[in-house]
Amino acid sequence: MKLLPRLCMATSSSNAAAGDSDASSNKLGSGASTSSSTVSTSSSSAAAAAVSEASSSSTSLPSLSAAASNAASFAHVATLLPLPAAAPAAAAVAAVDASHGFVVARPASVAFHDLCTLEAASSSDPGDDTAAAGSVKCVAHVHGGKAVTGHQDGRLRLWRASSRAPQRIRLAAALPTVSDRLRRFPVPSNHVAVRRHHRRLWIEHADTVSGVAASADGRLLFSVSWDKTLKVWAIPSLRCLQSLPAHDDAVNAVAVAPDGTVYTGSADRRVRVWAPRPASESDKTTKRQSKKPVYYLLATLSRHTAAVNAVAVGCGGQVLYSGGNDRCVVVWEREDSASHMVAIGALRGHRKAVLAVACTGDGLVVSGSADHTVRAWRRETDRRGHTCVAVIDGHGSAVRSVAVALVPGKQQLQAGGDDHDDGDEEWRVCSASFDGEVRVWSLRVTTGL
Repeated sequence: MKLLPRLCMATSSSNAAAGDSDASSNKLGSGASTSSSTVSTSSSSAAAAAVSEASSSSTSLPSLSAAASNAASFAHVATLLPLPAAAPAAAAVAAVDASHGFVVARPASVAFHDLCTLEAASSSDPGDDTAAAGSVKCVAHVHGGKAVTGHQDGRLRLWRASSRAPQRIRLAAALPTVSDRLRRFPVPSNHVAVRRHHRRLWIEHADTVSGVAASADGRLLFSVSWDKTLKVWAIPSLRCLQSLPAHDDAVNAVAVAPDGTVYTGSADRRVRVWAPRPASESDKTTKRQSKKPVYYLLATLSRHTAAVNAVAVGCGGQVLYSGGNDRCVVVWEREDSASHMVAIGALRGHRKAVLAVACTGDGLVVSGSADHTVRAWRRETDRRGHTCVAVIDGHGSAVRSVAVALVPGKQQLQAGGDDHDDGDEEWRVCSASFDGEVRVWSLRVTTGL
């Protein structure tokens, strides 16, 4: 296996302590507080990204970019803590959109937070206590104002706003549903062996649900588990459509591209690509096409040297980011070949395993690591290089979930009333750590206009 080239260099260690002054302040039960401290990462302190392109004839190429062209600054905006009565537990976060902001999931609650005010626009009823399900491992937004969470008990839970009280979120269903179980239970072929002398329905996960993602139209849901499987669910009917033996080891992450292509990352050090099988010629002739998509293995991507913990799709499905225990984020680009994706390089700088990756369609990538830091990377205009624009160090434990969203228009929180250039873009970065702390940061990036 050829070594991947470095796409970036570590940012200066002088930024490693950024945000420590906020570590014990600005903590809220369910609201938000504004922090007055702002740490800048200008081009003089943020090292340039050394970009190299993967090549079959050389393992090291010259840098494709010079000094960092984008200056950035970040500020701790708020810390979201669970209710005082709730025990501290690891939370999961996901970006929704400009109107809903972020969804934060904990073992006993799910809440949508406004992007600008960070107030809980809607939250679940304390009566919908799912503490018996174990810790929340993952959360995803579903089109239509819904959210789905994956739990330690091997089940998924679908949440939606109450029709009578929109500010409340209620538990709509737990997957697989009772009706789906009863429908399949009498058929012997629906029972599969999960280990010696133990059988379960194929629609059930036999271990912790480690990742969940929804299609762009909100009609399909994809879940992965430590039981090494990938399952496809239909949102309208709440039924499991397909179960695939995805990897040779525990599956840790899943992501869906706008065209429906699914990517899974596993502890077996591989990323696998799944695609819906196209309609056969006979179906096209008879104008009959199955309503159930059948997914198949399209490609296997092998560039990581350790377990893959996170995957994220950017640039309309043309770029894939995967983070793993090898402390780097591998960047993949779409190509028309049998491999489907080609690794063009890696983002390096984290000192420990990369546990979470999130990205946007505008070229901003955020990664969370076991080294307690969150790094923000900006894709250069040449569409090859990446610059590390910020290193956020404010958590007391490993960062296990991250989300990022662009603040729409000029709805920016301007601390101290400072004026900002029109070339500035403001982002909200939400990060959750294993100690149950969820922090929200304001990241302002100068586009260099």
